[in-house]
Amino acid sequence: MIDVANARKIQLQQQSMWLLPQHALFWEEKQILMVADLHLGKAGHFRKNGIPVPGHLNVSNLDRFDHLLESVDARHLIMLGDLFHSRKNREWDHFFEWRSRHARLEITLVMGNHDILEHQAYHASHINLFNKLRIGPFLLVHDPETLQRHGTRPGYLLSGHIHPAVRLRGKGRQSMKLPCFYFSANKGILPAFGAFTGTHVVKPAPNDRVYAVVEDHILPFDRSS
Repeated sequence: MIDVANARKIQLQQQSMWLLPQHALFWEEKQILMVADLHLGKAGHFRKNGIPVPGHLNVSNLDRFDHLLESVDARHLIMLGDLFHSRKNREWDHFFEWRSRHARLEITLVMGNHDILEHQAYHASHINLFNKLRIGPFLLVHDPETLQRHGTRPGYLLSGHIHPAVRLRGKGRQSMKLPCFYFSANKGILPAFGAFTGTHVVKPAPNDRVYAVVEDHILPFDRSS
C-alpha cells in the first residue's frame, strides 16, 4: 500500500497521480507506475573503463525496485528512458534475473539516448519498446526538448532525461541540492530513479509546481528557500 503520510497525491490533467519518495510516479486510475533514468549498468561501465565504482549499485537499484513494487498495486511499469546506461555487461544479467521474478508485470520502455542495446535484448526480457507513447491525456517521451525542437504540440508531456533538482539555500553560503518532480503548464519531469546519477537544477516559473524529495518525504518546494 502507498504510504500516504510520505507520498503526495496531485491532480494532473484531471488524473490522480501519486508522487512517491522512491522517485516514482503512480497513476492511480490506470495502475501505471512510472520511473525515469535508471542507468542500470553505469557502475560496470565505469569499472570497465578503469574508474573504481562500488559494484553493489546495480543490485541496490533493483532492490529499491522490489520495495517500490511492494508499495503499489501496479499492473504496468513504464520507464521513461535510459534503462541501461551502456552496452551489455554482467549487470544486464542481474536485470534479466530480476525481470524473470516479475514476469506477470507488463513493462514498457520509452527509449532514451542511453538505450543502445540491440532490440532483441529488450524483447528477450519481454519489454515493450516505443520512441514515444500516448496514453490518455499524456504523451510519454524521454527528452521533452526532442519534440519541442520539431515544433510538436502533443498535449501534456511526461518525461525524464533532465534529472531535475532544486537548490535550497541556508544562512551564509550553505546550500543543498534535492531531486524533485517538476510540473509546468505543458510538461512534467520525473526525478532520476538511478542511485548513480547527477542532477540538474531547474528554475521554476511562478505558476510551476515543484515537489522536492526530502529523504522519505515529498514536500512542495518553497521558492523563497
